[in-house]
Amino acid sequence: MINYHTLGGGKRLCDIVFAGSHDAGITSGGANVQTQDRNIFEQAKAGVRLFDLRIAGTKASTKSSAPVTLKAFHADPKLTQLKDKKNKAVFDLGGRPANVTTTKLPVDGAFGMPLVDMLKEAKDFVKYNTSEFLLLKFDKCTNWTIIAEVCVRELGTFLFTGTGSLNEKTLDQLKKHVVVLFTPKGIDEVANQGYLSTTGIWGCKRLGDGTGYSNAYNGLQFVGKGGTNALNGDSDMGKIASNIEKQGGLMKLGALNSDPEVMGMMYWTTTGLKRSIQERNSTMWGADNRPTALTELWMAGFGEAIESRLPTYISSTDYTNGIALKVFMPNIVMVDFADIDKGKFIFELNTTASTTLTQTARKIAQARKLAQGQGGARRQQRPGLY
Repeated sequence: MINYHTLGGGKRLCDIVFAGSHDAGITSGGANVQTQDRNIFEQAKAGVRLFDLRIAGTKASTKSSAPVTLKAFHADPKLTQLKDKKNKAVFDLGGRPANVTTTKLPVDGAFGMPLVDMLKEAKDFVKYNTSEFLLLKFDKCTNWTIIAEVCVRELGTFLFTGTGSLNEKTLDQLKKHVVVLFTPKGIDEVANQGYLSTTGIWGCKRLGDGTGYSNAYNGLQFVGKGGTNALNGDSDMGKIASNIEKQGGLMKLGALNSDPEVMGMMYWTTTGLKRSIQERNSTMWGADNRPTALTELWMAGFGEAIESRLPTYISSTDYTNGIALKVFMPNIVMVDFADIDKGKFIFELNTTASTTLTQTARKIAQARKLAQGQGGARRQQRPGLY
């Protein structure tokens, strides 16, 4: 099992690089919908420390008496239908009636794991791995107040509470805890119900251009955004290339103004509503693209995100700047189909020698120079094509 505490209990969250699970609860459904094949506990064992959870209410049958259950879901938000809040029995509340919104998904969407099950698995992981932590990032959800109540009840003493920026919390402070993160929409809905960071419901805010960081904000602050348009294109390599371009651009935008404590979140994913997500994911991590060495992953686009976060006065090819180069890596690498190989590779980015990083940067520079030279030769030979 991967243990992040071995990096040092005094390390802050913003000082380390760790894996995140994209659409973490979608372990079933069609090939164009499923994003994971392990439950929360197993993903955590494989090194995932942040889980992207999208939760909605659904009924097991059309009977009016059937209780509503909160589950993970994956679908195009534009095609998702929400039904008005009604007073119905909610499974997650022990069958107690509550005003709850139910969701109808399009035919190419799917519901995944129940919220209660995912929370129990998260709690069990930190209970039995007492030096570790987990972050549950809730986004694109309905029924925020019910989610907050269920999280507080299920996680109990393992729920992380407090105030101030999570970015600067140390691994010693976070260990043996599950951190619940709500996006601004969720915080707005639950704050007046008494759900605050002091009770275990923290904020999670994306800083679009990297500015606005505050150590007094009660939550996580990051730059970065999800991958390619789900409706865009069929080609596996086209989706991969599109994601590389987008992620590098987002990291570069954030790097212009970000404080060192702002965390970078990079999506190494290629979710789409056409073709198999797992097959496309295998292309990214398979025999031709598998990042068994830092050079290969950097060449595939990760390095663009790292280099774009470097201040202009730091050279990525200077050995003396190797340590600084490592500091400016994106902190969270979101993946589909999390497994131990991906988890180990991402974990090892924390311990990669500075000389390896700078050697890699040199290889990138040489490869680009060679490619530019070949491109120029082609243009001279076939000017009509350029």
